[in-house]
Amino acid sequence: MTLFEKIARMIGDRNIPVPALPSLPRFRVSMAQKNVTFIVALTIAVSGAAVAVGLYFAVKDVASSTYNWPEPAEYQVTEAGLQTMGKKNKDYPDGTESQTLSIRLADGARISNLSISGTDLGRAGIARALDISPLTEAVTGATAYLFVGNLTMTGSAFPTLKMEQSEVGTLTTGLLCDGHTMSATIKNSIPDQVLTSKRLSSEYSVSDSVVDRIQIHITGTSGAYIDQLTLSDVQAWNGEAYLSRLKVGQLTMNNTSKIGDGSGVDSASCYFDSSVLARNVVNTIQDKPIKVQ
Repeated sequence: MTLFEKIARMIGDRNIPVPALPSLPRFRVSMAQKNVTFIVALTIAVSGAAVAVGLYFAVKDVASSTYNWPEPAEYQVTEAGLQTMGKKNKDYPDGTESQTLSIRLADGARISNLSISGTDLGRAGIARALDISPLTEAVTGATAYLFVGNLTMTGSAFPTLKMEQSEVGTLTTGLLCDGHTMSATIKNSIPDQVLTSKRLSSEYSVSDSVVDRIQIHITGTSGAYIDQLTLSDVQAWNGEAYLSRLKVGQLTMNNTSKIGDGSGVDSASCYFDSSVLARNVVNTIQDKPIKVQ
């Protein structure tokens, strides 16, 4: 006989008391309580929706304000190098969004190589498609220059080009221009800029990009330094190439670059102002009818 059978025999017909379950109280919900419940539930739902919407737009704003070099934005370059996130440019006066690539060089910033290649520029209403100059007219002084070892332009095209308030050791120009003026002033004491040390310097390149314009601005009175500044295959259908407040060792623009606004060779599309001081000038610019568009 199994243990279970023995226990069954012992119990037999006896009744085993089972503790009764306690009765649960019955709640009566009045109409007022129903209204309160509805209001609380609605409040929770609305609050949840508000938090969700807030999170969505917060994430969206962060994502839309994050710019990776060389996307159109304003980038600050300091002695520590290029900062990791660009800042959104201000919209144009008509409310349209700016697609400008703006490179701001702080005092003492050092760059071993800044290269812009295969880049398309231009936008209706802009004055300068390429602007290498101080950020504002207030950035002046004996050292408020962009110091460049070698500046080279090849295979590029702009409606007009202007250079002023600069110093060049050897100025070599062989551009094809729809009319030009070469008024550079010879000054024997202009030195070459020897910026060969790459210690604590950075490299930046822009390639295969499409923006409305490119700005390279010094922002302080101590200037900034670039050993090699290369412009290759930079094409603009509107806007000037403007260079100001540069001190360059060797500047070369050969006949692979074309400058012209279609005004004719008797109206200068290429203009080198008398405020450009140079120790040596090699000028082989050729005038021919050109209209860049």
